[in-house]
Amino acid sequence: MRLLILSNSIPGVIRSALSGRPESQVFWLDSVVAGLRRRGVTLEVLCLGKVPAEGSLDERFSYLVFSCKSFYHQSPELERLFARRLEAFRPDVVHIWGTEFVHTLAMVRACRDRGLLEKTVVSIQGLCYACAEHYTEGLPGTVVNGFTFRDLLRMDNIHLQKRKFALRGKNEVEALRIARHVIGRTPWDYSCTEAIHPERVYHFCNETLRDSFYTGQWRYESCRKHRIFASSCVYPVKGFHYLLEAMAIVAKTYPDVTLAVPGKSFLKRSGKDRLREDGYHRYLARMANKLGLTDRLEFLGTCSADEMKAAFLEANVFVLPSTIENSPNSMGEAMLLGVPCVAADVGGVSTLLKNEEEGLVVPSGQVRLLADSICRIFAMEAEAERMGRAARDHALRTHDPEKNLETLLGIYRELQET
Repeated sequence: MRLLILSNSIPGVIRSALSGRPESQVFWLDSVVAGLRRRGVTLEVLCLGKVPAEGSLDERFSYLVFSCKSFYHQSPELERLFARRLEAFRPDVVHIWGTEFVHTLAMVRACRDRGLLEKTVVSIQGLCYACAEHYTEGLPGTVVNGFTFRDLLRMDNIHLQKRKFALRGKNEVEALRIARHVIGRTPWDYSCTEAIHPERVYHFCNETLRDSFYTGQWRYESCRKHRIFASSCVYPVKGFHYLLEAMAIVAKTYPDVTLAVPGKSFLKRSGKDRLREDGYHRYLARMANKLGLTDRLEFLGTCSADEMKAAFLEANVFVLPSTIENSPNSMGEAMLLGVPCVAADVGGVSTLLKNEEEGLVVPSGQVRLLADSICRIFAMEAEAERMGRAARDHALRTHDPEKNLETLLGIYRELQET
């Protein structure tokens, strides 16, 4: 089988080939690519990157790293580039991973123009149009419409970020209206894609996560007591502002509560860092200061897969306070490790985490319920391992690498035979 993959990220095996050294940063796509190579699939991987590059690792694996001038505006140049690759490689199947960027629309159009739509499938990851709808939830209007120095220079405050997500969503919807086959994994993405294109063929396939999370298991005795771990505070959809409010409530019962999150600190910035500050992180800094939480926050910087794993295992609870998600990989990784989870009931979350049995699921934006659920996990102490084991058993079924690879290959064979 000749398979062409279009991806938002560069697989580690390609990054390693370009740099000439082993790649420490591992992504979920690496496991899929490795599995396909083991099965003898001939691969051409087109992936988005800053610096264009082209090459091959062997006779069955070629790649092209392409750059994109804009994530928001349609690109005839990309369509022409993809058309040339399709004609040169002549794939049996085209698999587009993700809808978040304009290159998805360019590839779908290129496949349509060459009569390949029945052999082309688009995987749903997140959905930008849905993110745009939920982007500013829980934020005051003054914060949404305000500007920092950085926001003025880039014309990129929270309101304008929402508009950019909406622009990406417009291209995303157009791509999904053209595509005839999609791969999804939750009732939420099923209903979203059905609303956009009722005649599309929906294929179910769960995700395989990063290799390191399939080993190791959380234990109460070895965690840092009353420590919360969240996977992101990058932008408002991740709901970190809700978590800070909830943490202030938790602190009344557990004065030693701490919160760890990957990324650079948004606290006590000065000089150039202050000039680079965006509106959302300025709001979080002011909120943390007002709530007396600044000494309770720990920022972990850029984390490798192993560092993320260590942060999960060190926590007393993993919290996902997002305003929208499909099937968040971070929660899947926490579940694989058996970390007790508290998550907002958005998108496909409740499909993955069964409330009261495998973790606690609360309505999005309900800060007091979020705080109460965190306190419940803390109060369980070692009993929380029971929930963690149930979550791990579920996640091992959902994210089973071999089962998911077989399902994916079955979809490819079905498309190849049409």
